[in-house]
Amino acid sequence: MHGATIEIPGVGPVMVVKSKRARHIRITICPDRTIRLVIPRRESLEKGREFLRSKVPWIIRNLPRAAELGEPRGGNLPDFEISESRACKVLIDRLEEMSRVHHLPYGRVSIRNQKTKWGSCSSKNNINLNINLVRLPDQLRDYVILHELVHTRFKSHGREFWAELNRVVGGDAKGLARKLRAFRLGGHEVGGRVPGAAAGPAPQVKEPILALEELFS
Repeated sequence: MHGATIEIPGVGPVMVVKSKRARHIRITICPDRTIRLVIPRRESLEKGREFLRSKVPWIIRNLPRAAELGEPRGGNLPDFEISESRACKVLIDRLEEMSRVHHLPYGRVSIRNQKTKWGSCSSKNNINLNINLVRLPDQLRDYVILHELVHTRFKSHGREFWAELNRVVGGDAKGLARKLRAFRLGGHEVGGRVPGAAAGPAPQVKEPILALEELFS
């Protein structure tokens, strides 16, 4: 059932997810206007559809608010729900595209949920990216990815590094670095194990910004 969609007039597509961990049927609106209907495994799809239909006015009313909540203003990162699989795909696809366009090949890639680093590049040109990059404005997300790709060619932050980074970002790399410093990492939790993450207990799921829950006994 994961990945199926329901088309709702006046709302658009709603992704349907069957979840082992969910205890309630829940509707989630993310800041990118993605709408998800989460149904516990024990509940039927029809019951989920009924709940969804009953909450259409709420969805229409809250879609603009969700977009506003996701608008980054510096300081703490926007606090919205992350889907690991979707975030990893976005970051890896973008990394591959930029590597190809700028002729900056890399080794392996890992996506991790880290509290202190946006990314890193090893001596073997393996790149690590923080899953929370998807919370940043696209320009800053791309800046971090390009920063790590340039490290495949220049390991230190010397003059050649900044000249190359300026070239690939279209100028003002240090200005983008200053903008990035306005956003603070830490305190964001992602459900489940992130692919490539170090072994250890899985983080707990943090409640999304906008969610409706209804308990069926």
